[in-house]
Amino acid sequence: MVIIKILHENGWQVSLPSVLMVILICDLEELHKMANNLDDSQAELDSVEAELEMVELQISELLEKQTKLNSRKNKLLQNLEGACSSAQSSGSSKPPKPSFSKQDLEHYEESDFSWSKEVQAKLCSVFQLSNFRPLQRAAINLSMSGKDLFLVMPTGRGKSLCYQLPALCSKGFTLVIAPLVSLMEDQLMYLKSVDVPAVTLNASSTKEDSKRVLAGMIDKNSPFKLLYVTPEKIAKSKLLMSKLDKAYNMGLLARIAVDEVHCCSQWGHDFRPDYKLLGILKRQFPKVPLVGLTATATSNVLKDCQKILCVQEPITLTAPFNRPNLYYEVRFKDNEDCTDQIAQLIRERYKNQSGIVYVFSQKDAAAVATDLQKKNILAQPYHANMEPSDKSLVHQRWSSKKIQVVVATVAFGMGIDKADVRFVIHHTISKSIENYYQESGRAGRDDGSADCIVFFGFADIFRISTMVVMENTGQQKLQNMVAYCQNVDRCRRAMMAIHFDEVWNDDECNQMCDVCRHGNDYITMDITKHARDVVTIVEMASSMDEKLTPLKVCDAWLGKGPAKHRKTITVTSLSRLEVESVIIYLLLHGYFSEDFSFTPYTTHFYLKLGRKAALLKNDNHSITMKMKRRVMSHATDETQEQLETALIVVSNVAIQRHNKTKIHKNHQNMEKRLAQNHIESLALEASEYIKPTSVFEVNVEVNLVEEQNCESEEEKGLKNSPEQQSSSPKRRQKQQNTQNCAANADQAKADLVSAPSELSIISAAAVEELHHLHSYYSKQLRRINYISHEHLQSSQPGMLRCMREPFKSLSFPSKTTIARGARNLWTRVSIRRKLIQ
Repeated sequence: MVIIKILHENGWQVSLPSVLMVILICDLEELHKMANNLDDSQAELDSVEAELEMVELQISELLEKQTKLNSRKNKLLQNLEGACSSAQSSGSSKPPKPSFSKQDLEHYEESDFSWSKEVQAKLCSVFQLSNFRPLQRAAINLSMSGKDLFLVMPTGRGKSLCYQLPALCSKGFTLVIAPLVSLMEDQLMYLKSVDVPAVTLNASSTKEDSKRVLAGMIDKNSPFKLLYVTPEKIAKSKLLMSKLDKAYNMGLLARIAVDEVHCCSQWGHDFRPDYKLLGILKRQFPKVPLVGLTATATSNVLKDCQKILCVQEPITLTAPFNRPNLYYEVRFKDNEDCTDQIAQLIRERYKNQSGIVYVFSQKDAAAVATDLQKKNILAQPYHANMEPSDKSLVHQRWSSKKIQVVVATVAFGMGIDKADVRFVIHHTISKSIENYYQESGRAGRDDGSADCIVFFGFADIFRISTMVVMENTGQQKLQNMVAYCQNVDRCRRAMMAIHFDEVWNDDECNQMCDVCRHGNDYITMDITKHARDVVTIVEMASSMDEKLTPLKVCDAWLGKGPAKHRKTITVTSLSRLEVESVIIYLLLHGYFSEDFSFTPYTTHFYLKLGRKAALLKNDNHSITMKMKRRVMSHATDETQEQLETALIVVSNVAIQRHNKTKIHKNHQNMEKRLAQNHIESLALEASEYIKPTSVFEVNVEVNLVEEQNCESEEEKGLKNSPEQQSSSPKRRQKQQNTQNCAANADQAKADLVSAPSELSIISAAAVEELHHLHSYYSKQLRRINYISHEHLQSSQPGMLRCMREPFKSLSFPSKTTIARGARNLWTRVSIRRKLIQ
């Protein structure tokens, strides 16, 4: 009212509603300004929170790296301290805890014990051996001295002898706990061949056999020296435990040997629940020495085993993990079923030589064995669900060389003592490095050269991941195995050494792994942009409440997914193998994480954003990875032939022109020179992808293809003129050049066929990339022709229009040759524009 009164006094005629309207408008403007300020503040707050989140991720990443480095440092210091005898500090008031020093080891390596002569005699007469391998003598002397012992020794280095030989030199019998029936059968077959009395008790034993064995356990004359049982038998058979108790009281239970002792620990790679119950043996029979044997136990696993088995202060002997006669190699699967590749390897490289092919499942065992049989390879499956008699028959036939290959699951192998196994091929990756080390260690036990080859497939990772989802450390161990296969720049043995807490010098490999043998056959790629693209795909799917499996993410990124996805994502120019490698790298490094979905029948693996995915929103964050070169220095003959064809096709596409205007002869020569220069450029760019085993020349004649309706009557008349006829020798020369070209190509092909070659694990990727290169240049050249004829003949010729219209939608490959390719294309368009003008 005061405002209205003042306005009236100044001669303004206003009404109350008008004034209220003005006041309301002012208030709204103020509110609008306040809202804008709030929006700006909220946006700034979101930005600060996002930046803080990135900083926290970086801090956590650095802390994680610091923890790993400190852990590695401590292990190295422990190894160095263990190698040197340390003196007690003069200021110490308490004596140090007794430990097994280097001097103690040297003492037990001597042969002046009371039993030494008998041990040496039995070694020569029974086992037909003249010398001990490293640590065998010390382990035998420790066991004969009544010490508790953990022995960590590589597969095939003679662990079994460390309890078999003491058993022959001791009163009574040695109880051996083994995890697999196949292991026990293998040991019994060997002991029977050297006339060592040994028996077994397991689920397949008959009542008569069980009765005879139980009676022999308390016989003072000891009808057998070794008794093999499964851990399940110890846990469930009260009758067996009562006989063991009687034998202990009679002094007939000489020692307890726990083979594959890592199975006790949940941290071990083959955890068996019944192994956890074996602690009763040491509690019930405390005076009996215990020997735990394994090939793949880390320090954490051994500590866990010590607690589970109730061993107070065991002595641990660890042999170097390296098997210098084994060649380790990783090959990428050409497709989901690599049976053809395996069959070719066996036929060509391992003819009439024994080997093992490990598979993922029982179904795979039967299928792969059948496929190998169809390819005339003597192969039989082996898995846990087979009848015991069938498993024994397969084992015996393989040991006697009646069949060449056993296609097996992990149920076959632990303790298998066949010396002349020349190859162990993994159809699917193992679920951990420990598993792979032990399974591959079945090769070359005779110290002869042998190959350990694993076929690495993208889909296999997620099949195994769903299988180990319930295990405490299953995912981490699987990721370590995947990292081993993905590795392209570090010695394979170095990767194993880190896992087993060993110090390793790469020079000791002696090129006995594919990485050391092929040298620096990799490139370092900046995959930041690719990572952002693929993370965006998963992020968009998550926003739409969709879950994507890794295979669907691959298809979507390659532009093969549903139409609704193809419209909103950036399709990559990478090959399928590269796409899979990038996704695996991001999963291993925390940009993706696992998302499991359980159904009544199966478990599904989906990808979701990991804890590091937010870092990709920072423009300063970058990711680099090392990747195998797509084409190696040696390729298969088939691949080389495809490379030849691809190069010729690219050249032909580059030189073909559909010219609708009449061009002067010197203009034609200029076009020919430009085309020839561009062919050389294409060849140079293609050479970045290809390293051929031999160099050959290809003569290319460049001819302009003109439309028939563009020829004038005058030009037609020139064809029959003397001048035209005089050029026939030139034509003949061209024909001769063409024949020379074909001859050179045939000669090159012959050279390639006769040249030594090596099957490349990435040959399919090379063909795929060349096909992509061919398609790209074909498309770009067609567009250049269209652009030069349509746009450059317009009424506004010039660089501005040329850059706005034709080139704004052109895409170049994301390689180092973008600038050169752009210059070549621009030069050709510019010269053609000048010619037309």
